[in-house]
Amino acid sequence: MAIRNSCPAQNLRLTQRREIRTVYSGSTFIVMRGYPGTGKSTVARAIASALHAPLIDRDILRQKAVDLFGDLPQVGRFSYELMFALAEEQLRLGLSVVLDTPLTYRTTLEQSKQLARSFQTPMLVVHCQCPPEVQKRRLEGRKGNVSEFQITSWEEWMQWKPRFEDFDDGGCVIDTSNPLDDSLAKVMRTMYELHHQQKYSPKQNFSDQSRI
Repeated sequence: MAIRNSCPAQNLRLTQRREIRTVYSGSTFIVMRGYPGTGKSTVARAIASALHAPLIDRDILRQKAVDLFGDLPQVGRFSYELMFALAEEQLRLGLSVVLDTPLTYRTTLEQSKQLARSFQTPMLVVHCQCPPEVQKRRLEGRKGNVSEFQITSWEEWMQWKPRFEDFDDGGCVIDTSNPLDDSLAKVMRTMYELHHQQKYSPKQNFSDQSRI
């Protein structure tokens, strides 16, 4: 007699593994989006680990540039250009790649789409959100383990918030106050759908994806 697995958590993990294997059959360009403290870096690392994909963290690139050259006006732009140059090389090799960036500006989204189109690679924006009280707690918990560019207080975030442009990214929205496994499962399901869609609609533009 066959033994049926009746544990929902185990069933979810089995489903995730099947979806991950399907995603492995083609590269995906993952672009993170989210306010500071929404957990996007944690989710980005989980996605990169699940896919065995390169993770490119824009904050790390910027910090290293400042360490070497000082806080010059060009450092911000340089870190973005380096981020995209590294992503381009990974996509050229046929690899998936995860960009850990807040996606503050629409121009960054458009540049990401252009790069995805140039390699005909499905692109997915993973938009991380959480309740304000969770975001505040995370920001304040950063103290003592941050780069000089990271926001570490709610007051500082309120000053920075107007710089973040409001636009529709057409991505996968996740609530990071939920368990990380749930967020990862939703991302994997969306990626599975992108690759399934590409298999049967090869001429479609996959750099614009609807929310699920």
